[in-house]
Amino acid sequence: MRPEVSAIVVTHRSAPEAADCVASLRRAFGEEGIAAEILLVDCGSGPGDAEALLAIPADRHLLLEENRGYSGGVNAGLAAARGGNLLLSNADVVFFPGAVSALLQALGRERAGAAAPLSLWDIGERVRLPPGFAPGFFRDLSQLLAGRLSALDDWRFARFARETLRLWERGGPARHLSGAVLAVRRDVFDAVGRFDERFPFEFEETEWEDRVRSEARDLLFVPGARVRHLWAVSASRNPRTRGLRAASEGLYRRRRYGRLGKAILERAASLSPPGPAGEILLEPRFAARPGAAVAFSPNPSGLPFAAADLEEEFLLPEEIRSSLPAATWHLTIFRKADGRPLQRLRWKRTA
Repeated sequence: MRPEVSAIVVTHRSAPEAADCVASLRRAFGEEGIAAEILLVDCGSGPGDAEALLAIPADRHLLLEENRGYSGGVNAGLAAARGGNLLLSNADVVFFPGAVSALLQALGRERAGAAAPLSLWDIGERVRLPPGFAPGFFRDLSQLLAGRLSALDDWRFARFARETLRLWERGGPARHLSGAVLAVRRDVFDAVGRFDERFPFEFEETEWEDRVRSEARDLLFVPGARVRHLWAVSASRNPRTRGLRAASEGLYRRRRYGRLGKAILERAASLSPPGPAGEILLEPRFAARPGAAVAFSPNPSGLPFAAADLEEEFLLPEEIRSSLPAATWHLTIFRKADGRPLQRLRWKRTA
């Protein structure tokens, strides 16, 4: 019998996370009465991971000899999938009850191009990850020049915060969706094509979503579909991650903005950064502040961000702290009513 859904789980050096992801999908399909298949695609993790991966109860195991990146893993899964609905997922995702059904319901809309769930970062389910962060020449330029005009930074932050809170709370069409989990009908891939494997790490879903939107199809954020995404865990295991991300970013900029636009952005990136802004915190602990939230971002602009409400005291959970790369994190306490920044802070995650 042909499945209603083909779930394609792409992994690289993430066998333990892939096992949890597949188990959560098995539970979801069983409890929600969905006829489905699970395809586990490994991108060149090597023979050391093969035994652990083959022990995971997927319907098909596709162990690629080379690392073709997330785009190549998805494409390999698409070539083998039989379902009319596709569920694309990173390995470091756990699906909560009802998530798959909510995504499938969204795909039933006539103009639906893709649908994505609300991603939570922590076990306690207080920290929400960004729905997405749509690129654009002036947005990218503003990111690179952050810290030079505080009024502009605050305006940009508030605008993004309002849009993000709207999507988290009500959902609907978005300009960009995070690629950690995407639900897509097969006819959409037939219309716009598959992922471009020339993007080795990130931006593959961004370029693909550009094609989806060019076909007048909607990118739908579905807050009723909830997952836990262990953001940055698997990527931190690959020492080539930074170089691969830079290559993808350069390719995307050249295609979308042309050589001149790419050169302008590279020039902006080469400028000396402005002096650090914001009080330094010894630990990411925050007193209760009703009506406010705290945002976490690796970028000096504070965008995009994950955030937690401050209706009660909040301490960044240890499971998140231990997974973060050593870097300075930029924190913003903001008013939820209008997104206005109230306080800028910094916290340094040491190795």
